Amino acid sequence: MKKSFRLLLVTGAGLLGLAFAGPALAAYTMYLTVEQSSYKVGASPTVDFLVSANQTTDDPTAKMTIFSPNGYSSNISQAPGTKLGNAVALVKAGTLGGSILPLVGPVVVGNGADPTLMAASQRCTGSTTNQAVWVLQTSLQGQTINVPDFVNKVGPYLVQQICLQSPQDPGNAFQAQLISADFNVAGVFTSPSTAGAYQFAGDFVPYAPGTTTVNPLGAMEWRTYVGLPSSLTMKRGKNRAGAATLSGKLTIAGLTPAGIKLDLFAGLKKNPAPNATSGGTGKRVARTKALRANGKYTIRVKPKKPTYYQMRFENYGLAGTCQGPSPSGTAIPCKGTDLAPMTSSQIRIRPLKRRR
Repeated sequence: MKKSFRLLLVTGAGLLGLAFAGPALAAYTMYLTVEQSSYKVGASPTVDFLVSANQTTDDPTAKMTIFSPNGYSSNISQAPGTKLGNAVALVKAGTLGGSILPLVGPVVVGNGADPTLMAASQRCTGSTTNQAVWVLQTSLQGQTINVPDFVNKVGPYLVQQICLQSPQDPGNAFQAQLISADFNVAGVFTSPSTAGAYQFAGDFVPYAPGTTTVNPLGAMEWRTYVGLPSSLTMKRGKNRAGAATLSGKLTIAGLTPAGIKLDLFAGLKKNPAPNATSGGTGKRVARTKALRANGKYTIRVKPKKPTYYQMRFENYGLAGTCQGPSPSGTAIPCKGTDLAPMTSSQIRIRPLKRRR
């Protein structure tokens, strides 16, 4: 799990170039960021899904539908009770004056024949049956809140459907409104064996403000671009001017990384930077200069204690308009495309000895 739910720094989509400006606020814009533990072709990565909203301006979300890219294969045959990953969410509790509360728990395979899940599926998808049900088994202030994710293979896509209660629903004890949700699954997806550009897509539908009425006219889409293969490397070089040198390269299939700045994370424990399976144990301590077209970087560090370092690429999107039609088959407006984040391997560096 990522250690925090960041507002995305960029908007836009398409393959015209990278964007570096903050997103314009709107009545309803949900963001989808998908991260993989590996970006090698043919890999079977853990896949992490992060959806987020603006907690002060966005209408509540009624339904989200997430499509895997055309070309990915999937295994959803796991037995009920199997743990696939972990989930963490932030909700705004209307009964507590709008306080932001965390929900945490595992992602497990549910029993599709369970009457409660079947009834929830009927309300959400229009059908009581699904090829798989993943349940985000979260808890809030001692109260268990199970959020079902109805999963089906539809044509070339693996489609997830999640429905949420309106803050105005009498059954919503905390008048909770989703601000962000981050969950990962392992053993499900296999990346394509062909190099190229792939896109996850998230379709989001809001409630009309202050009601329990779904507002289909407010529906929108956000995507995540995954270039296969892609990589972010880091290695240690020679010590210079009393500092250790770290260098590496960012490569994203189909794109040039020119202008991107990478974040250096550091910590006394292993895995200081966030990734698809961990929130990270350290903090961001530095940023590289803007990369050139070759994606190479160099940065120097002076640790005071034995320290782990990792480089992180995140919070960038594509400029222009979304490329290609929505996998939903409808003319839903696409508001932007995020670039899939990446984290390098880690390097541990001890304090440098002073020369006499």
